Amino acid sequence: MTFDNSSGLLKLDFNERCDKVNPVTEFYPGGNKLCLYPKRHPLEQQIAQMYNLNPSQVLCTNGGDEAIMLLMRIIKETSRLILPLPAFSQYIEGGKSWSIKTRFVKPLKDFSIDMKSMLAITRETKNSVSIVTRPNNPTGELVPLAQLIELIEVANENNSWVFLDEAYIEFSQQKMDTSLLLEKFENLVIMRTLSKAYGLAGIRLGYLLGAERLVEKFRQRCLPFNIPQLSLDIASKVLTQTGRLDLTDYCQIINENKVELNNWFSSIGLKPTASEANFVFFELPNGQAKAVCSFLSKNNIAIRSFESSELSNCVRITIPSQLDKLMPLLKQCLQPELICMDMDGVLVNVSESYDLCVIKTVEQLSGKSIDNESMERLRSQGGFNNEWILSQRLLSELGFEISLDRVTEVFQQIYLGESQNGLCQFESPIIKERFKRLIGNVKKCEFAIVTGRPKEEAITGQNLIGLTQLECISLNDVEQPKPSPEGINKLQQKYSSLSWMCGDNVDDMQVAVASNSLAVGIGTTNRDSLYSAGADIVLDNINQLEKWLCRIEI
Repeated sequence: MTFDNSSGLLKLDFNERCDKVNPVTEFYPGGNKLCLYPKRHPLEQQIAQMYNLNPSQVLCTNGGDEAIMLLMRIIKETSRLILPLPAFSQYIEGGKSWSIKTRFVKPLKDFSIDMKSMLAITRETKNSVSIVTRPNNPTGELVPLAQLIELIEVANENNSWVFLDEAYIEFSQQKMDTSLLLEKFENLVIMRTLSKAYGLAGIRLGYLLGAERLVEKFRQRCLPFNIPQLSLDIASKVLTQTGRLDLTDYCQIINENKVELNNWFSSIGLKPTASEANFVFFELPNGQAKAVCSFLSKNNIAIRSFESSELSNCVRITIPSQLDKLMPLLKQCLQPELICMDMDGVLVNVSESYDLCVIKTVEQLSGKSIDNESMERLRSQGGFNNEWILSQRLLSELGFEISLDRVTEVFQQIYLGESQNGLCQFESPIIKERFKRLIGNVKKCEFAIVTGRPKEEAITGQNLIGLTQLECISLNDVEQPKPSPEGINKLQQKYSSLSWMCGDNVDDMQVAVASNSLAVGIGTTNRDSLYSAGADIVLDNINQLEKWLCRIEI
């Protein structure tokens, strides 16, 4: 394949391979251009025509990322940064990495931008750059146009300017295009991208619109050939009137799905922010955001959680064009129809009964002592939810091979004693009365107990905690004990597969994973082993679920 030299120009000034094209480029219709350094200027002219601007007011960048990097460099060299929170992480990290003097504006309680404080700080900070992301990331908030204009005017009064990040603007229902503000204001730069609504994050193409003097600051600092020719060609086709039809159709689908999602969230007591972007953002009770992210990840759905303390209980979910995969799993996380709970260590304190029975059984049959660490070591491996089997294994480790029947006999003598005067009498409820009342009032959700106890002891435990109305799957009700999911599978078949499993040991978490239940670990000393076994969240005790459940219809 030879270079198309229809122009008659033999280009020998940039040391390009210009007269014989690499055959690898044959797959691409414009392959004969790939031997030359790319020129972004034709695309900048096309974009300028779209917005009725001069080409000097447009700069194409390698995605929005390059524009933000250049922005940080400009601020570092000439200005100070004013950044309202919550903000896109790249602005926060960029300010840190460039050691920029930054004034952060704390958000209001609903995570919206405090524009009153933003205006006050901008008014008193000369020679500054105020960043406004509109719609905001991660909340989707659209700062009202009147407030944006006021901010630009205030900045203009003290030799400052505004950087307006509109990466998600195509999803917004607003009527006025903010590019029209460029006719009036010389202290405004707008950033847009093809990564979001256009669905072309892979070509890495963004662009800036703004006052010529400000855009020139970016142009002077960017690389001369910052965008590949393929990306420029694709962008040129997408930004035609025909190419923008897909954009309109896609944004309409996303906005319709957003309405459906928001209506459902409202119906279950959640209050997502008023998002004008292609995502929803909402806050959950302590720990639940982590659980939701973990469970959805297990089911091959990735959503966004946050590390900052202010947003640690919040999630952001990008709205897909089809909701059929997301909705059932979200419902399972936020509006379960079946909640299963282990008994020992979750509902009943057995530290002075079952745990002590293991120690005394081993001591009686071997004459040797063990400690709690030995028990927890085995439990963390899984397969030792049954204390009889646990006791037998500990004896084996001490060199005593004793039948399971004999171990069980001794264990039960110590546990039950005569007429229930054994160690069983020292058991006490963990679950609080307030939580029990909540269980009785939650509608459209069944609660059940899945325990490794024999039937009679399970009934005794239910009487102790006062939850005799709950269905209980005991050791006698299954052919395979935990970590087999047989017990919870029976309950799922009877009630619903939209289930949670709450337990204090590795076997319970394995049961949850095997039954695709949201896995709630309970414990303070074995958190790592519970997470390793598949826990979506580990709480200190079962009563911490109260705030999660209060949102379910009661």
